[in-house]
Formats: sequence, structure tokens, C-alpha cells
Amino acid sequence: MKPIIELENVSLQYGGDKKTPAATILENINLTVQENDIIALLGPSGCGKSTLIRLVAGLIAPTKGTVKFHGKPVDGICPGVSMVFQNFALFPWLTVAGNITLPLQQLGLPEAEIEARLKKNLAMVGLENYRHVYPRELSGGMKQRVGIARALAVNPEVLCMDEPFSALDVLTAESLRDELARLCADPDNPLRTMISVTHNIEEAVFLAKRIIVLAAHPGRVALDLPNPLPYPRRPDSPEFLEIVEKIHAILTHHVLPETESHLATPAVSGALVPLPQATVGEILGLVSLCSEQPQDVFELATDLNEEFSAMLNVVKATEMLGLVTTPADTVVLTPSGQRFQNAPVGERKRMLAEAMRKLGIFQKLESMLAARKGRLPLPDFLSALALWFPTEKYEVLGRIVVGWGRYADILTYHSDVDEIHLLEK
Repeated sequence: MKPIIELENVSLQYGGDKKTPAATILENINLTVQENDIIALLGPSGCGKSTLIRLVAGLIAPTKGTVKFHGKPVDGICPGVSMVFQNFALFPWLTVAGNITLPLQQLGLPEAEIEARLKKNLAMVGLENYRHVYPRELSGGMKQRVGIARALAVNPEVLCMDEPFSALDVLTAESLRDELARLCADPDNPLRTMISVTHNIEEAVFLAKRIIVLAAHPGRVALDLPNPLPYPRRPDSPEFLEIVEKIHAILTHHVLPETESHLATPAVSGALVPLPQATVGEILGLVSLCSEQPQDVFELATDLNEEFSAMLNVVKATEMLGLVTTPADTVVLTPSGQRFQNAPVGERKRMLAEAMRKLGIFQKLESMLAARKGRLPLPDFLSALALWFPTEKYEVLGRIVVGWGRYADILTYHSDVDEIHLLEK
């Protein structure tokens, strides 16, 4: 059987000029999606998961290679693919019914057909009594249900979802996952093919028949794992937990390599890489739990009450600062980490400032501040981050950079004028 979607040697680059080389976001991606595939994309922050499904949907075009739909190159928006976005992407001036029917009206369908599809999809997501309600009157979970109903209303062959549950509370996310799993298992449901970006391993195992693990910098396919568990799946079953543990180990191996980690390199070379999504408080918490003896990443995640994927970000951040190393799937304090653990607050700040100033992102920031006589409007810095890291959530990254710099007394932020100020060394 011929694949629905084919990505052949796909690469994507952003930016680049005579002075600055282009940033490679995805490199040499080869991937096929068959009918009835349910695929989860897993991988570290910045590996290009969201970019990959936007390529599939035709929202962006590759720099190199080809994306095909039923054997034909995708040129513009792919008509057989629907998207569900993380931030809901609803039109606030339209009601629930208006949001769902807008793409149907653009297709020029008869009013009777539009009404039939509206009723069917409202019932499917449990919003029959909310058709005249506006998005501002809905909870986050209800908004996401509207987004799913809108995507399904056009009867797509493929549904792409970009972390559709990450902005929701635990119970709402669990309810929506259950609904999608039910749709996947329903032989009367016309939609049989889905691709979902997630950072949650349990979610991937719960929904997907195939789990694609992406490596980062640049994004590339590291592993393509089949998930043979039959539907409906029980998260507390031994078989389910076994696959979760297996993927934990695989992700740990790829994100925290057994040899000395490449993540330590930017501290020496000044390479421009984004900071992981981890606060200084989380870094300090990790260091306080570590020792000279190897400690299991999974156990540390439990001790810190962190999801495993979030824990990896904390470990990567701490490793970038030279405080830990990561042999196999364990974390060990470096000599610097041991000194840091026992140091007073002032010495800790000095050590962090020294480590941060070796990172390319802080070198760039200090250079911008120096050029502006020590005062830089935050929006200017965020604009620079968006240019340097086009696949990152630049506002989140900006908060992380400022938070690290403030703790280490490298800089301060003045909310009254929305400026970053450089502190004297």
C-alpha cells in the first residue's frame, strides 16, 4: 500500500546572511505515514517536532527535499491534513459554531451539509449545548475541544496535533486523551491517521501505534518504534509501564549520552544554543539532591515532583553550567558541582555567573547591552531571540535567560521601563 505522506530527505533552514550562517532546524528527515498510522513525535525541546508537522500540513515549505501527499509534492496548504494547535487558535469574535463551520463555508459546502457536520462534531467532543457561546466564555479544555471539532469537521485524512494537551489541567488533558483514543479505536470513525507532537511519554504510549524519537540540533529522526499494545490501553498495566520505561531509557540515552555530553561543549565554545526550559530554582533543587555517586534520572524526577521530560530539561541546564555529568541514565555531580553544593550563596552566584558567561546566548546578550550602554529594551532582546532560534518559544526563552542572569547578578530587569540593565562585573 502506498503511503499517505512521504518526507524525502527533508531539511529546513532559517535565516542566514553574509555574516551569519543559516540555522538548520531539521536535517535529512525521511519518514512515511501509512493509512491508519497513529504517530507520536517525541524529543527534547528545540528538536523541530512542531516544525515537522507544519511541513506535513503544508504551512511551511522545506528548504531541501520533498513532502508528498498521496505521491504528489505538497505545494501550499495540504487539503487532506487538519491541524490542532497548542494555543487553541480560535477566532474570538466567532461563536463555537462559527469557529467550527468557518472552514466548511470556505469549502463552499451546502448549508445542510455544514449543519450536519457541525452537529456531528459538537456531539463528538461533548459540546452540543455550547454552539452559541464565544471562546472567552469557555475553559481551556472546552476551547481545545472546539479546536479538535473544527479540525475533524472538514473530514481530513490526517489529523496533526501540536501538543494539544500541554496547556490543559491534568484531568482535562486525560479526558481529551481518552476521547481521542476512543476515536482511534472506533471502526465507524472516518479519521484513522494522526500525528501528534508531545513531550509526555505516557501520552505517546497511550495514543500512538508508532513513536518517533527526534534528536536535536539539528532535528533528525533518531528512532522509529512500533507500539504493539491493543486498544483500549491501560496506563497501569505491566505491558504499558514496560514500554514507558523502555522509551524513558531511549530518550535518556539520546538526550543524556553515555559519553561526556555534547551539552557541555557550548560552555567552552560559546556556541549559540537555546537554554533548556529550567529555572534556577529547579537547578538548585537538582544539585541539592545529587552526590558523587550516580543517581537515577527517573528517581530524581520523582523526588523533585517533575515530569520526566521536564526533568531532562533541568538536567541539561545543570550540565550546561558544568555542575553535573550524565553517564548512561544517571546524574553525577562534577567537582564544580560538589563545590557549588557546599558554597555560600554569594559564591554560588559567582560560580553561576562565570559559567553563564561562557554560554553563547549570554555572550550575545552582554554584547547587545554593551552596545546600548548597559540598557536594552526587553522587546529588542526578544526579537533577537526569535531571529536566533526561530523554532523556540522566544518569550519563554527570554524569561529563562533573564531569570538566570538576575540570580547570578549579571543583569537586572526594570519592569517600569521594560528594560534589561547590565550589572557591573
